[in-house]
Amino acid sequence: MISLALTVRQCDCPLSAASDAYDVAFVTPHWRYHRERSTLELRVLADAADRAALEQGLDVVRNHEETTRFELLAKRGGTGRARLAMGTTDVMGTVVDHGGYLTGPFENVDGSERWQIGFDDEAAADAALETLETADDECELRSRRVIDPATVLEDVRAEAVGSTVLERARGLTPTERETLRRAVEDGYYDVPRSATLGDLADALDVSDPAVSKTLRRAERKLLVPTVSAVESARRRDRR
Repeated sequence: MISLALTVRQCDCPLSAASDAYDVAFVTPHWRYHRERSTLELRVLADAADRAALEQGLDVVRNHEETTRFELLAKRGGTGRARLAMGTTDVMGTVVDHGGYLTGPFENVDGSERWQIGFDDEAAADAALETLETADDECELRSRRVIDPATVLEDVRAEAVGSTVLERARGLTPTERETLRRAVEDGYYDVPRSATLGDLADALDVSDPAVSKTLRRAERKLLVPTVSAVESARRRDRR
């Protein structure tokens, strides 16, 4: 499998039109392409600067000429959920015509979309990219990978480590976050260091021991589960 990550600006996409016109972004955690009807069915999460921007963006999507069905599922403040169906855009048509398929959610911000697509062989991927290069829509190839069992396992393990770090990061206190941020930005972790504990203490207006204690607490929250996840992946690799 050939996995491609693309940045796309489509002229005929309702979500692109909405995020380009208003301060609203979209993610589609669920989608389904109906080949027999040449339509894409989406469940969309919307996040806007405020309720007004959300409603304006959703109105663009609802009234767009490519939108064939629109249903608002929920709306609260600047966020919302909707279900819609839309026709095949030029970019989607190119992907489908060359035997491609979607492999991840769409992300749409400022009129630009991030796509994850797959092809079963190199020739199909090359042909699709060649067609997209000459299209009216803007397409930029961000990455290209060959996916096999080994790389899939690497991705799964990397995601496990990343999820562990993210979960632990949520448990940091505001003081721990600010101290870590300052330490990284000021060069405390550089080799050689460009900032000392004393420098951090002065910047944060606390004592040297207080900075040291806060850093150790934060580092332990992040490093202990991370090392455990890495070791677990290493043991699986040895089997």
